[in-house]
Amino acid sequence: MIKFQKLLLPLLAVVVILTIYIFYFSSARGLGSFKDYDPYSHAQKEIVVKFVNEKGIQKTDAGQKILFYVEDRHGTQLPIQTEKSLPAGVENSKTLTLTGHICGGSYELVNVEID
Repeated sequence: MIKFQKLLLPLLAVVVILTIYIFYFSSARGLGSFKDYDPYSHAQKEIVVKFVNEKGIQKTDAGQKILFYVEDRHGTQLPIQTEKSLPAGVENSKTLTLTGHICGGSYELVNVEID
């Protein structure tokens, strides 16, 4: 019984540290939600989304802009239109991290990173 009592406190400390690491410091993130955005705020926020391969990447405005679609954790698909060039391998990535804000029903993209 005394050996069990001596092991209990270190075991609890390890469980607490592991729980804090998993939920706070872990870089593994799930998909975000467009519902978290305030449509009246222009604050730039990051969101992790899934690239929609079925719709591909399209050129618009005589090749000036790039249009592609992403999907959040609720299955909401949103068109992303940008004048910036996309990083290589966007079509093959599972998730993307977008930085920007929602304005007037469309996403104003500032930056895109491949996860």
